[in-house]
Amino acid sequence: MANLARRRLLVSAVFTSSLLLLSACGGDGGDSSPAVNQNSEQPPGAGNSAPPAPPGQTTNAYAYENTRFAFANGCYSLQADGLYVSEPTGGQYGVTANASDAARFTMRPTELGSYLMMSDFSREDTQVGQFELLGISDPAGEFLDTGGHFIGELSYLVSGLGDTVNLVLDPILPLGGILRQLGESLDFAGGQLGNVDVLPRLAAVDRPNDLAVWKLNKHEGTDQYTMTSAVTGLLLGTSQEGLTLTSPSLRNASNTFTFTEAEGCTEYPEAGLNLEVADNRGPAIYLKEVDRFKGIKGIDNDDIFGYVDTHSHISAYEFIGGRINYGAPFHKFGVTHALENCEVAHGPWGTTGFLELVTSGTGPHDTQGWPTFNDWPRYNSLQHHQSYYRWLERAHYSGMKILVNHLVHNEVLCGINPQKQNDCDPMEAILLQIQRMYEMQNYIDAQHGGPGEGWFQIVTSPAQAREVIGEGKMAVVLGIEMSKVMRCGEFMGVPECTAQDIVERLDQLYQLGVRNMFPVHKFDNAFGGHLPDLSSGVGIGAVLYGGNLLETGHLVEFEECPEGTEYVGDEADQNADMQAFGILDQLLFQIDYLGDRFPETPEELKALDPRQGTGHLCNRRGLTDLGDFLIQELVRRKMMIETDHISRKAAARILDITEKLGYPVINSHGGWGGTEALRDRIAAQGGITASFGGVRENWVDRLVQDGNRPRPDDQKVGPFGGAGFASDVNGIAQLANNPGSAEDEARLYPFTSVDGRVIFHKQKTGDREFGLYDGRGVAHYGLYPDQIADMMLHSDRPKELIDDAVNQLFTSAEAYLRMWERIENAPL
Repeated sequence: MANLARRRLLVSAVFTSSLLLLSACGGDGGDSSPAVNQNSEQPPGAGNSAPPAPPGQTTNAYAYENTRFAFANGCYSLQADGLYVSEPTGGQYGVTANASDAARFTMRPTELGSYLMMSDFSREDTQVGQFELLGISDPAGEFLDTGGHFIGELSYLVSGLGDTVNLVLDPILPLGGILRQLGESLDFAGGQLGNVDVLPRLAAVDRPNDLAVWKLNKHEGTDQYTMTSAVTGLLLGTSQEGLTLTSPSLRNASNTFTFTEAEGCTEYPEAGLNLEVADNRGPAIYLKEVDRFKGIKGIDNDDIFGYVDTHSHISAYEFIGGRINYGAPFHKFGVTHALENCEVAHGPWGTTGFLELVTSGTGPHDTQGWPTFNDWPRYNSLQHHQSYYRWLERAHYSGMKILVNHLVHNEVLCGINPQKQNDCDPMEAILLQIQRMYEMQNYIDAQHGGPGEGWFQIVTSPAQAREVIGEGKMAVVLGIEMSKVMRCGEFMGVPECTAQDIVERLDQLYQLGVRNMFPVHKFDNAFGGHLPDLSSGVGIGAVLYGGNLLETGHLVEFEECPEGTEYVGDEADQNADMQAFGILDQLLFQIDYLGDRFPETPEELKALDPRQGTGHLCNRRGLTDLGDFLIQELVRRKMMIETDHISRKAAARILDITEKLGYPVINSHGGWGGTEALRDRIAAQGGITASFGGVRENWVDRLVQDGNRPRPDDQKVGPFGGAGFASDVNGIAQLANNPGSAEDEARLYPFTSVDGRVIFHKQKTGDREFGLYDGRGVAHYGLYPDQIADMMLHSDRPKELIDDAVNQLFTSAEAYLRMWERIENAPL
């Protein structure tokens, strides 16, 4: 696992190196003392207790004892040079020589090696809560924004601190130069900092923020650490007068701390898992560990037990410019910030969140998230984040072994987003989401005690996936689903990229860990035509129809679909020029499509209605020459190819190319893969077909259908084809809306996982208990375990069919890995 962790950190370093260069006057980069070595953190011997491990069996010893990572979420007192940090009085922490009077800190990681030092947290029902944290105060509101991010001028902050603490700066180093340049009194704002009441100071601060983050660095050859203010780069220290801040070059015994394990700390607020692991082996990893799969012919000892979510968007909080999908799957300050209040994005009572209003149809809503969650999340609150990391972790305990996260973007929708904060450029948007995913991985690693220790691990090969799953963790695959993938749009039929562009951009994405790609999404592009949204009425389909015109300069060009059959892929007219006589047909097709936006004709007038519906309409654009080239390049890199959202003609062409290579492809989210004939062909060629997660018998039917599609016996997991599901969470798609009653709830909770090793109760986040039967359905990702249990208990289907559905679902992770291995083993 150590090798895997190092490989991951190399990728993560792409995004963090520039930030480290900027921290020369703050954080670890400011500590030039030769005795402090950030990389000398692996000495043997007893030390800190290891943070809680992810679920599952693992024989690996904890790799980070006696390191700065090992303090994660532990309870400790701090002592330097014989003096302990004491409980705060009058809003300020002090020092004491008496260990019994020492403050006890919950050490909550904000990232690997950095911590919030929390000595208390209290909260009444409906209230956000009151923190007590060791940090630097901002009484004048000069340095922090409302989210707790540092926005001030560092020189002003350091100079202001000089009047309130024992501040010692080395005059040779940059921090010392700050005071020399500004002067000791610093009358930078009409003498404002001359008033001690508004001066920043070391204090007990009441909310998490950047000025309360401390970076730990180990003192080589000892069990002692320095604590560096993440913003100022100054070292925390002790003196007889109280706590001090000092230049990192002046390290000595007074600012080198020993951490002693303590008891009685307050827990940091967090969303609950609300489960009990009833088996000391943890959740099952292999199929043969689970009773229902024992003795089934064809199942091997190393076949993975569990399911795959083939299609999710946990990074969509940054898509189409940001500030559309409110919330985040993680936040360095935790749930109180990640899911706080959507007013910042959706306006008062949600009245300016136009995409939320249009797509959800729920009207104005209470914007408060933590801790009440009165109106969101819910199954149809499409622009409120539903995949917070603790909710994902709860699903992992139920058997989710693989999560495919599709990085998603749409340049046209971004361009019309009036409150965007991110770049609309397609590549920049995707690179930002990749960065966020590695930050999320590192954050979860930090909570569990070091690089590679968390349950959320981005993988780039099936071998890596099997490795992390074997350690009780979840394998995360990065894919891309966007309309102008790699900036390769087209306008009036002219491509906006070249073959060389494709090679360079694909290489960049591959190096950053992307292994899955949709050639086409919602609009036509340089690679081919898209699968039109033929839904009736004035909804998202009409919006996309107009968006295609804006993006490409032309309408969707329709033709009659093959009658009673399907495209085969060798059509000579994949992108034939439109002939003059076809213009009239095209006009009639457009009338059919646009006519379906209007209400149905009254029964007595239907005979006079010329509309024919839209079921006969296919996009006439197939796979382009550049599209052929892209497929070849994806195959050359052994990347997974998704055929959803591409025109039926183009999908057939991809299947024709890959069939000859023994190279499987993926239909990851239901009907967006085209017709049932196309989906059957994908399965027959060794690929994956998955449908949306559903409700009860509807879900049973989908799992049974997908798992039993015709496929070679040698590609099955025992007798099972394996059927994962697509959550499409945060992808402007509703999750399941459950029926049910109080009686159903009483029968369901508590329930036991399919492997019999985990007992689940109703999930609670803040004050809100989330269940399936309160009108919110699958309100967030953490309710998928409940949804599986509800399907098993309440489906109106024969027991044999329900059992088959469960078996197909819990062999889907193994089926996905085998598909990926067939891709890797396919000849070039």
